[in-house]
Amino acid sequence: SSSLVLLLSSCLIGSSNAFLSIPKSGVAVISSSLHAAPAKKVHILPTEEDVTTAVHRIVESSAKEAIASRGHFALAIPGGSVLKVLSTLEPSSDWVEKTTLAFVNHKCVAVDDVSSAIEAQAREKFLNRWGLTDVVSLSGTGDGEKEAAEY
Repeated sequence: SSSLVLLLSSCLIGSSNAFLSIPKSGVAVISSSLHAAPAKKVHILPTEEDVTTAVHRIVESSAKEAIASRGHFALAIPGGSVLKVLSTLEPSSDWVEKTTLAFVNHKCVAVDDVSSAIEAQAREKFLNRWGLTDVVSLSGTGDGEKEAAEY
């Protein structure tokens, strides 16, 4: 049977160029390297249900820990299967009220396009139900240059 792999913590170790400015030439030179995560940070779980349960537990405990130490929790998510996993999470406490959510990728589509926009999908699948309103949101249009400038 195939195993599902859940990568926790930092999956890649190295310097981030997430906000690298691309010059007008369109060519950016990145001088850092990425390294595989240490094996102790890679968790292999046998089923999708086990992965979902683990992610729920990690989000809940991370939220409670962050709020206890800093009074606030920040959660950054991509789209895809993470949306599916979070769609079944029922927050067990009031951590949502003290949470800011951001998306780690952005497409040049209308922000309310449920077929393409990760934010629209997240709102439909869980954000509205959770009552999470502190969301870092971009304008969401098909104009790539405008979106890049506003990023």
